[in-house]
Amino acid sequence: MNSFLELYTSSDYRLTEREYHTSTWEYINVSSDAWIPFQWTGASDAGFAFTKIDIDGNETDMTAKFWGGSTLVTGWTETGGTWTVSSDSVLIEASDVDDGDFITSNEFSLTANKVFRVYVNTSKFTDSPEDWTLEIEKDGTPVATQSGFDSWDGYLYYTPTATDTDYTLVISCADDDQVVASTIVTAYQAKVFRSGTYFWYDGETLTSSPPVTDIFRFKLVADTYTYYSDWLDPCGFTGMAKITVSSSYDYGGIKYVGGYEQYMYKRASVRRDPQAEIEILGDTLNGERQNEKITSAVRYTMRMKCTESEFEALVHAVAGTIEIADGDGKTYDAQNVSLENPSMARTNGVVELTFVDGNNINVFTRNNANL
Repeated sequence: MNSFLELYTSSDYRLTEREYHTSTWEYINVSSDAWIPFQWTGASDAGFAFTKIDIDGNETDMTAKFWGGSTLVTGWTETGGTWTVSSDSVLIEASDVDDGDFITSNEFSLTANKVFRVYVNTSKFTDSPEDWTLEIEKDGTPVATQSGFDSWDGYLYYTPTATDTDYTLVISCADDDQVVASTIVTAYQAKVFRSGTYFWYDGETLTSSPPVTDIFRFKLVADTYTYYSDWLDPCGFTGMAKITVSSSYDYGGIKYVGGYEQYMYKRASVRRDPQAEIEILGDTLNGERQNEKITSAVRYTMRMKCTESEFEALVHAVAGTIEIADGDGKTYDAQNVSLENPSMARTNGVVELTFVDGNNINVFTRNNANL
């Protein structure tokens, strides 16, 4: 997939520091708690696992950073049986549960298209685990169901289609005289969106633990798929220029519909280039030009290092909506974008992206009439 943070199916297929490079590329810039957006193709199972790999090859599980910090379940309401539950506790314990008894969690909010995950420790349901059922309900109607806790890993995933506040969990039993050991059911919504087999992270602030302070790359395992990123530098974004790309349709292997956008931060400047773009419409009368319409603008230039994959991403980006912000916070609506072929040497590749700022175009029309 062509994106500013490309994912590879091989740990050795990375586009930085190849054998023909003689110096270090500018690493992909992220921060310790917010990475730049990326997408991947998964499967029907919404589960995923992130592993951080440092420059020495040490691995650290990072999956928790992509889930909310606090469980959405804050209490339960009992209906039948002798469940030990209360409105201010997420603890569940039952010594006598019969067929038809159930408990209902508090209502909580979910955001549309964000992956939702519930975890139940099935080892606590030792009596007839096949008779237990977990349901995710919206306004009292089941939207996802796990029937039977035997041969189940305890994870139930659901991708909501609507943003609302009326979601609940329901645990019920279809047998008499059941006992549940003390357990806590957790429920989190991810920092990851899903549409079919497309999954994406949009740059939202991640949970703070475990911290990321050194240069790293990550491994992503999703169902039968395994991806590797390029090297990332959690240096933050202060003083850097930002290129943002969005679209209302899909292209370049990226799903954009539904509000997705990509961006990257570069150690680059946006400067005024001494090129003026002036377009004049009119006729000459008695040797004098009669101007009907004059459009004038200044073409800006952004010069930066880029890898092969970043250049490919910029090529596809030309067909989308591009916004550029310089290191001082000035924002440009990039129009009439032109992308020069990069000068790829054995050291670093350099590319120039030029554009006209749609927010700074002057238009004169004769008699102030639109033409």
